[in-house]
Amino acid sequence: MSETSIAATPRILAYGPQPADSAIAQSDVDVEFVESSRELFERLTEAPTHLVICLHAPPVFDGVEAVKGIRRFDATVPVVLASRIQNTMLNLQAVQSQVTWSVNLAGEGPIEEALLDLVTDAREWLERQAE
Repeated sequence: MSETSIAATPRILAYGPQPADSAIAQSDVDVEFVESSRELFERLTEAPTHLVICLHAPPVFDGVEAVKGIRRFDATVPVVLASRIQNTMLNLQAVQSQVTWSVNLAGEGPIEEALLDLVTDAREWLERQAE
């Protein structure tokens, strides 16, 4: 099970495409991108995770199914479901899968950039929590 305290080095797992330039600034928060649900679940077992961000961009990234898998493994880790799709069906699926937060990804550019912006914001938020 994941720890949710900020005593350990905060860690974010992001289920989605790895940014091309891997432009995650140096910080006191570890950030890992994974591109498969299998890899996501493997990483969850390796070390405490403070936040998981799941991209929902079917058919390549099914964030709802990833969240369901996370919840079978760990009901306590905070999970953000991020998508550009905003409709009632997705909102209901998010609630049913026990998403902590559901976020609409901004912009019309590449999804990788929008996901990276969200991960950067989450990293900065965790850094402030650790202070």
